[in-house]
Amino acid sequence: MGNALRSVTVLAVDDHPRFLEAARAVVEATPGFTWAGGAASGAEALIAAGRKEPDLVLIDVNMPEMDGFELARELRDSHPETLVALVSAQHPDELPQGGADSGARAVLAKENLRPSWLRSLWEEHRGGAPAEK
Repeated sequence: MGNALRSVTVLAVDDHPRFLEAARAVVEATPGFTWAGGAASGAEALIAAGRKEPDLVLIDVNMPEMDGFELARELRDSHPETLVALVSAQHPDELPQGGADSGARAVLAKENLRPSWLRSLWEEHRGGAPAEK
């Protein structure tokens, strides 16, 4: 899986379709990253992760049924190689504590999701830049 020649696949999870569209645009604008799809719920995300084996999953913190912290824990247990990051409409400092034990590697305000953040997150946690397309 650590093949430097292949792009980083990204799955986004959010119950708001507009954010999934925005996340897709950011991923597609980031050299070396490929959109693996979007999921509208935690249950949908677990199925998609099993099918697509994404390298990185962006998870909204506030979702009905299964929140982002719970989904991050589930993914950590079922897909330990997957890098998980939480995103929120709230500033990360305003979130309830719970992210620390979720296995998420980062928490980001949705408004700050940019190609440069994706690349730095990947480089910081995976030790190298993804392949350029």
